Amino acid sequence: MEAILNLLFRKLFTGIISLCLVFAGVTNAQDTTILTGQRADWANKPVEVWYYADYISTVKETVAEVVPGDSGKIDISFSIKEPRQIYVQSGGLEGSLFVMPGKTYALKLPEYRQMSKVDSLNPFYQPFKFFFGLENSHATELNHLITEFDLIYNDYLVNNFRQIRSKRQSSDVDTMVVFLDSLFKKGEQNAFFRGYKKYKIAKLLHIAYLHDDNYVVRDYYLDQPVLYTNPAYFDLFNKMFDNYIEYYATTADGQDIAFNVVRAKSYQRSMRTLANNLALRNDTLRELVFIKGLNDALYKNTFPKSSLYQTLDSVKLQTKIPRHRKIVERIIDKTKKLQAGYPPPAFRINMGDTLAFSFPQKSDRFILLNFINIESFAVQKILPQLKQLSEKHEDVLKIVTINVGSKFEHARKYFEMHQYNWLLLNGNKNTEVLEEYNVKAYPSYFLLNPEGKLALNPTPGPDGHFEYYFFKILKHRERERYRQGR
Repeated sequence: MEAILNLLFRKLFTGIISLCLVFAGVTNAQDTTILTGQRADWANKPVEVWYYADYISTVKETVAEVVPGDSGKIDISFSIKEPRQIYVQSGGLEGSLFVMPGKTYALKLPEYRQMSKVDSLNPFYQPFKFFFGLENSHATELNHLITEFDLIYNDYLVNNFRQIRSKRQSSDVDTMVVFLDSLFKKGEQNAFFRGYKKYKIAKLLHIAYLHDDNYVVRDYYLDQPVLYTNPAYFDLFNKMFDNYIEYYATTADGQDIAFNVVRAKSYQRSMRTLANNLALRNDTLRELVFIKGLNDALYKNTFPKSSLYQTLDSVKLQTKIPRHRKIVERIIDKTKKLQAGYPPPAFRINMGDTLAFSFPQKSDRFILLNFINIESFAVQKILPQLKQLSEKHEDVLKIVTINVGSKFEHARKYFEMHQYNWLLLNGNKNTEVLEEYNVKAYPSYFLLNPEGKLALNPTPGPDGHFEYYFFKILKHRERERYRQGR
């Protein structure tokens, strides 16, 4: 009898597991978005697909990196839970489109644009940006709806902006709103497009009537769901609440907010003060406004950064909204990663079959990390000065150079020819480090203390009075060591 029961149990258990796997497969298939396309000149060109994780921290999240084969055919799969705008970047191109979970998008790939050597050395270079055409689009497909809507909307706004702002065309704006609503009834079934249209129209009305911002908040944000992945929602939201904490501190209702953030570093007290504004009586909206206000303040000098970070930590611990916790975590990670006093982003560069260079690292000396492209004239001009620094301060400073964007063998031979004897690394296989370190020009510098933390950011080069700042750091360090009795 016991044997029979065990056999039945095994069969039942196996059936349950199989059913779970089937449902898991269905769920994964429903979440998987596919991008396809083919063009010969895209062959063997690296392609990256990314999106903004949120529209407050604006942290980029990469979902796929592929290199099409010799045929130039791309076939990219990735998982998303909700509709969002994504970006496909390769060479000098950056295309965007809106994607839905579980859908396949046949991209019309444009003529490939290779980034030139001049472009790679230009700190202000921007890729050519465009909106993808699709082979398999149709009248109610999301990209078709948004493209058609934006063409009409942007054309009207560009040609009538002055008259709209001067209130000479207010009635005309109302007519345009009614026209857009009626013209795009076909898109009402798509919730993402419905939200996109709603907040684009809200922006137009705000421009036309110059409402008090509180009215716009009450009409479009107070009792409305937060559209976390909709760029139109956050385009208006970020305008409404730009530097809001700083602004609110100057109002009668918000006079306590500065104390709550700077002194008390309190999430609860700040939320109560923000609630004095009746347009922010919704808890979710109020918390999101507070998070954005703290993020904006980190890029200004109105409040001490240490207080802002402690308040953000308080939000992270006390929020009941997981998405808000994630936004706060991204804000902290993004703004701290290149801030003096904190370790910079970690990376590892292989130096052969057995050796690797890991960074940051503790050291017996300060480290001056610098990124170069050996083909840059500015780099070649500065290297003799780096050599002087290396020789003059070898007891307290070591230099580490990473060559990116040009052949490592050329850089190595150039260093040998000019007897530059410090560590040279090949960064061509770690190009994501450039984004992590926000490298926009060559050379770029980062000074780390012996504990592996950034000692100075931005760090000037030897032609930017590096020694002056370095001596100040050394003197301060000696005073601290003396004060602590070391």
